[in-house]
This record gives sequence, C-alpha cells and structure tokens, in this order.
Amino acid sequence: MEINKDIADIRAAEEILHKKKKYLLCYHNFNVKNCKKSAEEIRKIAAAAGSPISIAVVPSIGGVPESEADAFREEIGKFVQEGYEILLHGVRHNADLFIKRNPIGKLALAISHNGAEFAGLNKKLSQMLLNRSIALWKAHGFGRPSGFIAPVWLDNKHLKKQVLEEFNFYEDMLYIYRKVGKKVKPSFSQILTFSIFPQALLGAMQVFSRIALLLYRGTPRLVIHAGDMKAMGEQNLLSLVKFASNHREKIMYQDL
Repeated sequence: MEINKDIADIRAAEEILHKKKKYLLCYHNFNVKNCKKSAEEIRKIAAAAGSPISIAVVPSIGGVPESEADAFREEIGKFVQEGYEILLHGVRHNADLFIKRNPIGKLALAISHNGAEFAGLNKKLSQMLLNRSIALWKAHGFGRPSGFIAPVWLDNKHLKKQVLEEFNFYEDMLYIYRKVGKKVKPSFSQILTFSIFPQALLGAMQVFSRIALLLYRGTPRLVIHAGDMKAMGEQNLLSLVKFASNHREKIMYQDL
C-alpha cells in the first residue's frame, strides 16, 4: 500500500511539473494556395497535440478563382468554429520588391527568399502594410484575430509598437512581448522550427527540439510550416508534437 501511495505521489508531482511547463504550437503560412492540404496537416497535428492549435494565416488571396477563395474561407470558418486560434501572418508573405527598404531590409529579403515583407520598411510603409493585412482579414468576415506574426520574424524598428497598438502581444526571433497594463513585458522564447534547415540537418534539429522541450524553463515556440510534414516525415513530426504535449502543457497566444 505504501508503495502504491508513493507511486501516486510521484505521478501527482510529475503532473504538477508538467502543468507548470508550457509551450506554444503554431502552424505558419496557411494560405489560399495550400489551404486544403494544410488543413489536413493541421488537424493531424492538433490530434497529436490533443487540442486545437494556433494558425498563422496569410490573408491575401490575390487573383485566384472564386472557387479557391471560397475554399480558403470555408477552411478558416471551420477552424474558427472548432476553437483554433487565428493569427495574421503578413499580407502575402512575399515582399514587394518595388517598396523602398533600408540595407538591412534588403539583406533580410535575400536571406528569406523575399519572404520578409516587413523588413527594413520606414514607419509609414510599415503601418500601411499592417493596416492592409488587417483589412484583408476583415474582408473575409471572421472577426478579430488573436494577433500578428511578421513573416520569417524579420521586421523593422517600427512594427513592434504598431502591432502592440492593435494586439496584446508581438513576437520576434528571440522574444515574445506582452502588454501588461501600460507596460510591455519581454520574455525570451526559444523558436523550434525546421523549414530554414537543409534536409541533412532535420534529424539533428528534432533531437535538439526534444532536449529543449525537456530542459528549457521558459515557453518555447514549436513552429511548423507548410511543407515540414513532407520534409521531416509525417510520423517524425507527429511524434515530436506528442512528445511536446506529453512533457508540457500546450497553450495559445491568447493564454499568455
């Protein structure tokens, strides 16, 4: 009986420790072109995690046929109804090469294959692009998103303040910034992601991610991009998600 009580006490202590450790799980770059395939992947990831996840949505639909636009909105509508968290992810996730940028912004475009559409912009252009992202989302008719994440986390010196005027948090490559009353509180947050690494390093990054999820004291961000499931292998990716949820409590940005 005493042994059984000890086992129960140990399991209770482990459960408390598990609940104290948290992590964020977000699928990036859900867009009108990949919505059907990505929706299937997102639901598999959510099933492995045990509950709905956060989704970073690219709001622009460009000049696609109306049938594709309807399919995009239909999938988003389902996610909203099912309790998934929606975040804005830029405008097109593809930079306008004719917009003026500073040298750092131009370097960011080269590094990101033109994905970092907010990088190196002045205050006026940055605000204009953020407003366009919000307006495009409103046009889809699904209410207010939980937040905004700049594509590739490469931004400009004005974007953080601009986003925090609209939403309760902002994140870059190193930190998550939360509004606490009238102050902004930064918290270091490790990004665990795979899309930027060559195939040969994906195995090592999965091992690193598991170690970080075990040892890291803060709230790491496990970020999955469209295409990761194919590159990593479905079972490898879902196994990592299950591992994360077995050792930490998954939260959404709205829970920060």
